[in-house]
Amino acid sequence: MPSIFLKVRNLVKPIYSFYPVLIIIAIPLLLIVNTFWNLRSFNRDVNFLIRHHGVSLASSVTPFLEEKLSDSSQASQVLSSMVDANDDLISATLLSKNGQEFAIIASSDPSAGFSEEVSQDVLNNFAASLNQPFAGLSYDPKEGANVWNVVVPIDGSHILSMKLSTEYLDSILSRTSRDSIVILSILVAITIALLVNHFIFYMKSLQAEKLEEIDKLKDEFISMASHELRAPVTALLGYLELLRGKIPKEALPVIQSDLTILNQLTNDLNSLINELLEVSRIEQGRLKVNLTQTDLNSIVNEVVRNMQPLAAQKNLTFTFSQADLPMIVTDPERVKQIMNNLITNAIKYTPQGKVNISSLQKSSLASITVSDSGVGIPPEELPNLFSKFHRIKEEKTKDERGTGLGLWITKQLVETLGGKIYVQSIYGSGSSFTFTLPLTHN
Repeated sequence: MPSIFLKVRNLVKPIYSFYPVLIIIAIPLLLIVNTFWNLRSFNRDVNFLIRHHGVSLASSVTPFLEEKLSDSSQASQVLSSMVDANDDLISATLLSKNGQEFAIIASSDPSAGFSEEVSQDVLNNFAASLNQPFAGLSYDPKEGANVWNVVVPIDGSHILSMKLSTEYLDSILSRTSRDSIVILSILVAITIALLVNHFIFYMKSLQAEKLEEIDKLKDEFISMASHELRAPVTALLGYLELLRGKIPKEALPVIQSDLTILNQLTNDLNSLINELLEVSRIEQGRLKVNLTQTDLNSIVNEVVRNMQPLAAQKNLTFTFSQADLPMIVTDPERVKQIMNNLITNAIKYTPQGKVNISSLQKSSLASITVSDSGVGIPPEELPNLFSKFHRIKEEKTKDERGTGLGLWITKQLVETLGGKIYVQSIYGSGSSFTFTLPLTHN
């Protein structure tokens, strides 16, 4: 997992290293863009207000406005000209009071403003008022005390509804300010989230680098220690055989059991060293396979024949059901290693009963199964069975020596040869391990 994380990190590292700098540069730019957008939005909204709603009506002059609008010839000319005008924008001062001027500014475009479809009956009612200042002037209680609707026909099928109020400008200013705060808050939240994400990613990458370094040191130590131990252990096995040959025959029965224990312990140590070296080669990508045309029937027969004495020592029934397998492209020595590991485990964890080996061809695959009637595997142990250094925590097998590397190595070898390995087990009744190999190898 750390190595995968580091590969991803190394891919994005050239860009990701400058990430904090990019954020520092990006924040002012985003704020400038946000400010520009708000100003643009504000100008658009104010323009919309001016073009379609009119401006500046104070509640104190509303009665005066209502009274004067009806006989304002200037307003009549403005609103009448809206029907025929080609100008997009028409503006005129309607009236003044105490030095204040009130203007109506409206568009002649039916698609703008509050233009809407109306029935012919409604248009007929307005027809007689085309040259009047207003077709209608009404108070809308839903929109506030200072909002007045001004309705005038602008073509054959539309009317323009204009709003006269100071509240619209206040609303736009309030909305623009609120939008600015919301957008700014979102930008700040995104920036904080990105910075936190960068910090977490950085800390994880440091942790992954440390784990990778520790893993590398562990591999180097295992490789070095295994190589250093292999020579003296091999020499010890040789000296044990020499010692056995030099002991007088009459003294041999006295120390035979001690020699057997010493030989077994030395073999166990030698197996551990070989397993550690194999793990080191696999993890460092130095595992070598020699693919060649292989007579799988011959390989299976040889392994079964060599394993029969081991089964006989425990008085186990050892059976073999063989199908006629075709020649396949694989590494014969690695196939032997896989079978030896599986059969050794089957014999080790079967106190009494039987061990059976079977082979058959399934489509484009050769399949070999090693089954036993031993102690079985608890269901909760199955997911981690092929993990490195995993030992089954079970009372019946606690006295069996092992490193927890055998099945992990077996799985790596099977997959290296292009196959797969499966396990089925009933706790208390036995286990069945099956591995497949492709008949042809890419």
